[in-house]
Amino acid sequence: MAIVKMSKFHLFTFSEQRRELLKALQKFNLTNFNDLKVAEGEDGIKKVELPEEIIAIDERIQESKWAIDLLSKYQKKEGLLEGLTKEQKSFTLEDLRLRANKYDFEKNYKDLKDIYESRARYEQKIQNDKTLIDELKPWSSIPIEVKELKNLKSVGVSIGTIPEKFLNELKEDLSKFELAELVEVDRLNKLSYGLIFYDKSIEDQVIECLRKNSFAPSDIKTDGYVKDKMKELEENISSYRSQIEKLDKSIEKHCVDLEDFQIVYDFNKNEKLRLSAENNFISTDRVNVMEGYLPTDKVDDFIKTIEGVVGSNYYFDVKEADRDDKDVPIILKNNKFVSDFQMLTSMYSMPKYNEIDPTPLFAPFYWLFSGIMIGDAGYGLIVLIACLIGLKFFNLKKSMRSMVRFFMYLAISTTIWGLVFGSFFGDTIKLPALIDPATESVKMIGMSLIFGTIHIFFALGIKAYMNIRDRNFIDFICDVLVWYLALIGIILWIISVALSLSPILNKIGMWLTIIGLIGIAATGGRAEKSLGGKIGWGIYSAYGITSYIGDFVSYLRLMALCLAGSFIAVAVNMIVRILIGAGPLGVVFAVIIFLVFQLFNAFLSYLSAYVHSARLVYVEMFNKFYEGGGRPFKNMIEESKYFNIKEE
Repeated sequence: MAIVKMSKFHLFTFSEQRRELLKALQKFNLTNFNDLKVAEGEDGIKKVELPEEIIAIDERIQESKWAIDLLSKYQKKEGLLEGLTKEQKSFTLEDLRLRANKYDFEKNYKDLKDIYESRARYEQKIQNDKTLIDELKPWSSIPIEVKELKNLKSVGVSIGTIPEKFLNELKEDLSKFELAELVEVDRLNKLSYGLIFYDKSIEDQVIECLRKNSFAPSDIKTDGYVKDKMKELEENISSYRSQIEKLDKSIEKHCVDLEDFQIVYDFNKNEKLRLSAENNFISTDRVNVMEGYLPTDKVDDFIKTIEGVVGSNYYFDVKEADRDDKDVPIILKNNKFVSDFQMLTSMYSMPKYNEIDPTPLFAPFYWLFSGIMIGDAGYGLIVLIACLIGLKFFNLKKSMRSMVRFFMYLAISTTIWGLVFGSFFGDTIKLPALIDPATESVKMIGMSLIFGTIHIFFALGIKAYMNIRDRNFIDFICDVLVWYLALIGIILWIISVALSLSPILNKIGMWLTIIGLIGIAATGGRAEKSLGGKIGWGIYSAYGITSYIGDFVSYLRLMALCLAGSFIAVAVNMIVRILIGAGPLGVVFAVIIFLVFQLFNAFLSYLSAYVHSARLVYVEMFNKFYEGGGRPFKNMIEESKYFNIKEE
C-alpha cells in the first residue's frame, strides 16, 4: 500500500524501428516518456517532430465525433435500467485497428454529411420563409394585388410604418393636403402599418411630410395578394418539413454505423496519443533516443516487449528513479478498500515521489468521520442496499464501480453509527442508543474533540516518521517533538483544571507547555539567516499554537452535522404523524412527505459528509505533513467513453 517504485530508463534504437516499437509500448501501457531537449552545440542531434499525419488524424477525430454526436440524437434511447445492465463491449487496440481500417469511413461520413447539409438547407429555408411570413403578416388585409398598388397611373402610394406616437401628427399633417389619404392596415409592436395615397402632383410635399414624421418605407416582398403569398410560403414550409422527415429517416438508417464511428474515434484518439509521443524523443540520422519511467517490477516485461520488436538491436540503461526527482510519474497501489479512496488524493494532489501515499492513512478517518456526520442507520441501509444492487446487477465502468464501492463503505459506517446513536430515519423506530446526540451534547462534544486530537496527533506522527525516515532528526525535534510537548501540555492543563484533578498533572501540563513553546520559539526561525529573522519567525511560530485551537474546533462539525440531519429527520416525522391522524387523505400525504423529505435529507447528509470529511482531511490533516504536487502517471491507452479497451 504505497507509491509504486519506479525506474528511469534510456533506450537507444534504430530510427526506422521507432513506429513499430511505439505500437508495442502502447500495448505495454506502463511507460511515461520525458520530453528530451537538444542542447546547444550538439551537432547531428535533432528533435523528433510531430508526424504530418497528426493533422489528418485530428480531422478524423473531429469528423467521427461529429457523426457520433449526430447519430446519438437519432439513436433509439435505452431505458435507464437497460443502459445500466447492458454489457459494455470489449476491444483490444488491435481489434480497434482492424475494425477501423475495415470500415469505409470516408463514404459513410460523406453520405451522412450530405444528408445533414441537405437537412440544414431545408431548415434554413423554413426559417427564411417564417421570417418572410412575419414580415407579410401586417399587410395581409390589403384587398388588392401589390403590383396594382405600384402601377397606379396618377396616384402615388407610399407603403411603410410609423411609430404610434407620431401617428396623430402624421394624420394632422396629411389632412392639410386635399389629395392625400392614410389607410392604416394593422398595428403591431407599437408600429402602425399603413398605405399613404396621394396625387403625384404633390409627391414631393407628401414625401417630405412622411420623412418629418419618422415614416419608414417598407417593401412588400410579393407582387400578388399578400394572403396568397403567405399561403404559398406555408405550403412551402410544409413541403420542406416533409423533406426533413425523409432526411431524418435516412439519418436514422445510419444509426447502424454508430458503433463503427465510435471505433474510428477511439482508434484515432489512441493513434494520436501514440504518434504524439514521438515528439518527446531526440535522434540522429539513424538512432532514436528515448528517456522515461516505468514501474520497477515491470522492467523485465519492458525488455521482452522491446526485444519482440527490435531483437538485440538496442541499448538499454535503467536504474531506480531518484527519490527527489520531481518528474517521476506517480502510480498508487493499494488494497481494494483503500484504492476506492484514491480519488480524494487525486482531487487534492498526487504525492511527490519522495513523499508517502496519504490514502491508506486518511481513509479510515474519512470512513469514520462520514459515518458520524450522517449518523442514521436508515440512511445507511438504503444507500448500502442501493450500492449492493448496483454492484451486483449493473454493468458499471471501473471508475463508477469504485465510486459505488466508496459510498457503500460510507453507508456501512453510517449504519454502525446510526445504531450507536439510536437513529433510524430520525425517530421512526425507537432504538436503544449508546449516545443520544440530542440529549447528550457534552458526550458528543467530547467524542468529537477526542477524535480530532487523535487525527491531529496521528498527522504529526506521520511527519515524525518522514523526518526520521529521511534522517532529518533536527526537523523531527523542531517541527514535531516540541509541538507534541506543547499540545500535550495544554491538553493536560485544561483537563486537570476542568476536572479538578491532581495539581501535579496541572504542573506537568504547565511545564510541558512552557518547554514546548520555548522550543518552538527557539527553533521556528532556524531557516532565517539574520538574528532578527530567527527571533521574529520563532515568536511567530510559537504564536501558531493558536491555530491549533481552530483545528480542534473544526472537529465539532462531527456533532453539528449529525445533529442537523437528525433534527430534520425528527421534524419530518412530526409532520408525518400529524397528517396520519387527519384521515385517509392525510395518510397519502404523510407517505409522500416521508419519502420525499427523508430521501432529500439523506442526500444532503451524504453530500455534507462527503465535503466536510474531505475538509478535515485536506485542511486539518494534510497541512501537518503533506505537500503533494506529484505528476500523475499517464497511460498510453486512452480510456474509452464507449467501450472497454482491454490488454492483449
